[in-house]
Amino acid sequence: MGLNRRHFLAVGAAGLAAAFAAACSSGDTGSTSSSSAAAPRPANTLLRNVRVLDVRAGKLGAPTDVLVRGNLIAGIGTGQPADPGTAVIEGRGRTLMPGLIDNHVHLMFGAVTMAQLMDPDKDEQFYAKAAMENAHQMLLRGFTSVRDLGGPIFPLKVGIDKGKAVGPRVWPSGAMISPTSGHGDFRTPDEKARRFTGQQSRAEKLDATFIVDGRDEVLTASRENLRMGASQLKMAAGGGTSSVYDPIDVTQFTLDEMRAGVEAADDWNTYVTVHAYTDKSVLRAMNAGVKCVEHGQLLDPATLRVMADRGVWLSGQYLVPNNDTMSADRRRKRAGIVAGNAKVWPEAKRAGVKLAWGTDFLFDPSENPKQNSMLLSLREWFSSADMLRLATLDNAALLGLSGPRSPYEGVLGVVEPNALADLILVNGDPLAQIDLIADPGKNFDVIMKDGVVYKGA
Repeated sequence: MGLNRRHFLAVGAAGLAAAFAAACSSGDTGSTSSSSAAAPRPANTLLRNVRVLDVRAGKLGAPTDVLVRGNLIAGIGTGQPADPGTAVIEGRGRTLMPGLIDNHVHLMFGAVTMAQLMDPDKDEQFYAKAAMENAHQMLLRGFTSVRDLGGPIFPLKVGIDKGKAVGPRVWPSGAMISPTSGHGDFRTPDEKARRFTGQQSRAEKLDATFIVDGRDEVLTASRENLRMGASQLKMAAGGGTSSVYDPIDVTQFTLDEMRAGVEAADDWNTYVTVHAYTDKSVLRAMNAGVKCVEHGQLLDPATLRVMADRGVWLSGQYLVPNNDTMSADRRRKRAGIVAGNAKVWPEAKRAGVKLAWGTDFLFDPSENPKQNSMLLSLREWFSSADMLRLATLDNAALLGLSGPRSPYEGVLGVVEPNALADLILVNGDPLAQIDLIADPGKNFDVIMKDGVVYKGA
């Protein structure tokens, strides 16, 4: 991702944190939905006469009942007891599936356009409300868990977890860790390196990025993110399409620098994921001990086989095509990567790479409503059952790499006894009609997160 606009970078992290706090306390997210951040949690909820989607086996079960007690699935089977005070939802034979998971989002930087970032009339309250509304709508699309892979996310996550804002569970990375001139170097041309001036750039003050060089600085940046509650670390290993200074072919961070981040994460019993497209950048990252790669559209089969052999995850996206709102330079940089969408997914699948999925929408809020349909871009290479498993069980397994740094305890990605009650009641059979997933407003009749119903009844 890239950011080089003076006005937005002048907005400080402290100002954003205060804006989030103010918006949360007022309950003003700008949402037109009637869902409440303070929605009460019933003691029990019984979903009666539903067909459970078994994402492990890719099968739809016979009609049954599912009892939710608090935030856990307490029992599955016909005749579940409806004790006094139990809220009953009549399933009428509809499909009950796990909540969806998006493993690559930017709740802040996906909520606003570049024009809005440039607008001097926009203040911290505007950005905070935009991010809160983005999170709210994401939950209402059925995404009950996300990994946020870069940006000032911690204040919003706290608001969601405390019930003062509506949104998915968030696995936060915090500020992206980047070298000078790397994918996370968002400085304006007049901003010189901190090493020479002693001053943080405006992007760093915003908590959008850490621009660091050398082992010691990588360790400090890594530990700062972990100190703030990062569940995993995000490092820039190669060039980016939306960043200003780095061509796609460059490799970022030396092996020793990358190892420093990996060692810091490992000491905290979590992992590093990297932004990378090319073979050289991915091979270096793997040699440093990185456990997950974001993107990878330019990887050849040999590198994918190494990933499979080492058990390294590929968190892939299907990038949207170029459009007229993108600069000519960005379109040029994206050309090979967009073409690589059709290459990396089938080759990674054939190689046996551990696969996860995410969207990575950035600076274009008009794309956000397409979040569900982006999953269906994989239908050329994946069956309906494969896609549903990818966005639930498989993505949950990647979230599990955070180990004790996970912000939430419990099992996700399945409808099974003792799993967390993150559930969607679908009006139809998504195994037979996968297009149902693309229109959550019409087809997701009930959305539950942590035992709380946020849509339907």
